Amino acid sequence: MKQGLQYGLRGMGYGAVTYLLLIVFQVAPAQVSPGNGVSLLLTSALIGVLSLIFNNNQVEVPSLLAFGVHLIGTAFLIVALMVFNNWSIGWTFWLIFLLSYLAISGTVRLNQHLRVTQINRVLKQRPHK
Repeated sequence: MKQGLQYGLRGMGYGAVTYLLLIVFQVAPAQVSPGNGVSLLLTSALIGVLSLIFNNNQVEVPSLLAFGVHLIGTAFLIVALMVFNNWSIGWTFWLIFLLSYLAISGTVRLNQHLRVTQINRVLKQRPHK
């Protein structure tokens, strides 16, 4: 439960930043209704919870399968968000979706790499017994 909440909150952060960047680059409308905002945060939280598939503490899932399930699940959730908010879905949507997905995936992987590197550095500095 706690881990699901953490992943959901992290997903909300990634979703909010992504949406703000889409507004900055004039891809998304700058006028956001309360319904748009709430649906975006809930969808982003669900995508974050879906990211638990990459956590191998419970069940070992092959990386490629986990990536495919996450990509398809994310696409489904984003399409549901688009339909709910009555936003158009065209070929540019799919291009932006894929570019955003790859950018966020790269950011997550880079963040994980930096955290592991930092942990390893601290462990090397500890006195050996």
